[in-house]
Amino acid sequence: FDPATDRSPVWTPDGRRIVFESDRGNHPFNLYWQRADGTGDVQRLTESKASEEPTSWDPAGRFLAFNERNTLTNSDIMILPVNGDDATGWKPGKAFPFLATAFNELRAAFSPDGRWVAYQSNESGKDEVYVRPFPGPGGKWQISAGGGAYPVWSPKKKELFYATEDRKIMVATYSVEGNSFIADKARSWTDQHLSGRT
Repeated sequence: FDPATDRSPVWTPDGRRIVFESDRGNHPFNLYWQRADGTGDVQRLTESKASEEPTSWDPAGRFLAFNERNTLTNSDIMILPVNGDDATGWKPGKAFPFLATAFNELRAAFSPDGRWVAYQSNESGKDEVYVRPFPGPGGKWQISAGGGAYPVWSPKKKELFYATEDRKIMVATYSVEGNSFIADKARSWTDQHLSGRT
C-alpha cells in the first residue's frame, strides 16, 4: 500500500514471501520483499543505482535471479544470494553477475532442479531462448529458432516453454547427459495464440 510503484511480483518457492521491484524513496527500481500474509515490514533486498527486476527463485529459495539495467552492458542477469530463516531472520548477500555482456539478457528462469537457467538474449540479432548451467561454468544451448522469449519450465515434465514473435506457445522436451543439456526441436504446444504482445 505504499504510494510508490510496486511491480513484477515473484513468489518464493515456499509461498511465504513475495519479492518485487519498487521505486519507493525516489530511488531507481530496486528489490524488496514482504511476507505473503501481510504481517511484518517490507524489507529492502538491494541498493543499486541501476533499475532491477526480479524474475525467478531457485527451488531452494536461496538464490534470486533478477535483471539489472546497465548503461554499458544493457540488461544483465544477476543473482542475489539470500541466507537465513524465519527464526533468525533473513539477510541478502552480495549480488553477482550470472550473465553480463553487451547484449540484452532477460527473464532468467531456474529449472525445477535448480541446475539450469533458461533466459532470452538478442546476441544473434533477435531474441532467442538459451539454457546455461547454474552456477556455471559450462556450455550454452539455444532452444528456440526464429525468435523466442519468456522461457518457462514445466514443474513436472522435462519440458521448456517459450513464446514466439507471433505469440505462439512453443515447447521443447529435453534430457540431461552428464553436463550436457539436450533439447529436442521445439513444437507448437497449442493452436491458440497469446493475446497482446510478447
